[in-house]
Amino acid sequence: MSKIKFDIVADNKPNSLPSAEEIIQQCNTHALANVNSTSYKRGVSLVDESKDGPPYAWVKYDRSITMAEARTQHYVAQVVNGDDDAAVVRVPYVYLSFESHGWGYIVMEFIDGVICSDADARLVAAAVQFLVTIQGPTTQPGPIGGGPICHDFFIDRESSLTYSSVGLLEKHINGILKHEGRRHVVSLGPEVEEYGLRLCLSDMNRNNFIKDRKNKIVALDFGASCFLPVSFFDFALCNLDCFTHLLHTRIPRPKSKQLEALFVASFSLVPYGTNKIGEHISSLSLFLGRRRDFNVYRTGVPPELKEAAK
Repeated sequence: MSKIKFDIVADNKPNSLPSAEEIIQQCNTHALANVNSTSYKRGVSLVDESKDGPPYAWVKYDRSITMAEARTQHYVAQVVNGDDDAAVVRVPYVYLSFESHGWGYIVMEFIDGVICSDADARLVAAAVQFLVTIQGPTTQPGPIGGGPICHDFFIDRESSLTYSSVGLLEKHINGILKHEGRRHVVSLGPEVEEYGLRLCLSDMNRNNFIKDRKNKIVALDFGASCFLPVSFFDFALCNLDCFTHLLHTRIPRPKSKQLEALFVASFSLVPYGTNKIGEHISSLSLFLGRRRDFNVYRTGVPPELKEAAK
């Protein structure tokens, strides 16, 4: 067994929780048993077999699972679960998160429920409205603890670098627009000054929400959730997913002054198939991209940065 790197070890984790090694073994057994399945999800429930009871924890695991996702879910759960009766949404507590062999594992509270249907759109919309009022703990855009931004604005729904500030994110977006000769300019400062960075759910398909036995909505997946300027949530609401469209019609929002420019910049990335265009990407990020066989000469990167990447 390779060295296990722990990220979250919560004080409220159950005493009966197996060791990380045992959890990994259960996940491996589950994956092998479902190797030919096209429908199963990479998750396994934990049951206290000595008591023959119901599941008490759920393990989400995959190579794509990040500790940034775990930290973001952990933070949001602490915010919304304080008063179980008052909040319109629940978030499973994170008990444990760790990495091993390039795989990520998030061990969380098990909440029994059913996947939401179209009939639940009103309840889910109210839950989402509540979640997007949550303000980030720092001024750095992205997941809790830092990391790439996961959002549909970017190619493959993930930024190619970590932004240390909203200013750098804004400069990159305006660099894209300038490179493409667009008249649009993004100005994120005023809305950040007014609202701060708010939780942005970038994937609101119905499978990410269940309704528990008390008919309360439970938000399950934070892999595509980050703290961003509020215009990015308006962007996410325009996703073509059918359930997201139902939510969009039920979530009143003031008209965003930045949305059109964000769409133009995002669409400008599509022909290149990369996020790495614009005048404000650092030489370091270009160097790292070059190390991954990224061809800087096909992206419109300014000549001075191309020279720096040589």
